[in-house]
Parts: sequence; structure tokens; C-alpha cells
Amino acid sequence: MFQYFYNQTLKKLTLAFGGLFDEIYVSKQTSTGSTERKRVPITYSGKEKFIRRLTEASSISNNVKIETMLPRLAFEMNSIQYDPQRKVNKVNKKYKTIGEGEESISYQSFSEVPYNVQFYLHVFARNVDDSLQIIEQVIPYFSPEFVVTLKMNELDTKIDVPIVLNNVSFNDQFTTGDFSTRRELYTSLSFTAKAYIYSKIKESDSGIIKELDINILEDDTL
Repeated sequence: MFQYFYNQTLKKLTLAFGGLFDEIYVSKQTSTGSTERKRVPITYSGKEKFIRRLTEASSISNNVKIETMLPRLAFEMNSIQYDPQRKVNKVNKKYKTIGEGEESISYQSFSEVPYNVQFYLHVFARNVDDSLQIIEQVIPYFSPEFVVTLKMNELDTKIDVPIVLNNVSFNDQFTTGDFSTRRELYTSLSFTAKAYIYSKIKESDSGIIKELDINILEDDTL
């Protein structure tokens, strides 16, 4: 029953989510009075692992220790849950002619299955102002959702996926610990992508009907 296939649906969705935040900047005023703007790097990483990376200085030699530069962004896919409210008839099939000359018909074995994919965007900053600058560049676009259009496969070339901003949580551990403890200032934004998971694409064996021969007979009894 089960055969190998890979539509890269979740991979494309994850890349699209991270791509929404690759143009985030923070600006600072220098001692000369000019404004310096810096792009905030983003990476795929969990919150706990990233915090550990911040607290532990990496080594490029036996004598030189460096710390991670802030601010930074990290995102991760947290969970995948079935959404029964968007369920459709599973036997519905989509057909489409694919290839040069449109000589073949492709279709999906079953209809798409609705799933809610939860993502987290983590904002790590050295000070509160950097964190607020980043958050203000994200929140206005979600009211509460932002729609991205993705090409999922050869049949579903333009699929609108709403991404909903659920909540924003702050964490500042500056008030705890001793003076040698590095400040942990990070913000987590929770998102839900209302996506679909697609089945295997198959090619029809029957081909395309291009011609019809119809014989019309006259009925003399009328």
C-alpha cells in the first residue's frame, strides 16, 4: 500500500517561514551622531541549544575565546497537528496534463490532508531596544495572519498558506544570578501555519481522450 514519495511539503513550508524574516535590521546611533544599520542573521535552531551557545564562548585557539554576536534570530518547527475543521473528502482527486504537448495526465492518489504546523521565532538581543526594533518589524504584518503562496508540487503550483501569529512571550533573566552571569534576553513568537500534506502524484494509464466517434441514427417511428 505504502510507496516512497517525497513532495518536500514541510521542507518548502519551513524555508518559506524562515525567509519571511531574512530582511530584519536594527539601527544604532554611533558616538559621532550618525545612524548605523545592521542586518540581523537568522538560523534554524532550537531555543535551548541557542541559549547554550550564547552562554558558552567558542574557541578558535587555545588562548582566544569569542562570543556569539547579538542580536540574532532563530526559528524552528515545533509540532504538526491534524486539523479536522479543514477536512475535505479524501477520495477527491486532482487531474492535470503535464509535459510537452500535454500527452499525459497526472493525479494525486488522495486529496490533501489539513495540518497545523507550529513554528517558533526566537529573538536574542543584547538590550531591550534591539529586541523591540525586531518585534515591531514583524508584528504589523500579522493581523493576525500573513498569507504566503507556495508551489507544493506539479499539481498544486499556487497554494495560499495562512501563517497566524499566536502570541509573543518575553524572557529577561537580568535580575537573577550573580554579576558574572551573562544576561539572557530573548523573545519567542509562536506561529501556526495552516498547511496541507499532499499524497503521491501518479500518472494515469488511460491517457488523454482527444477524439470521439459518434454515430447518430434516425428513428423513423417518430
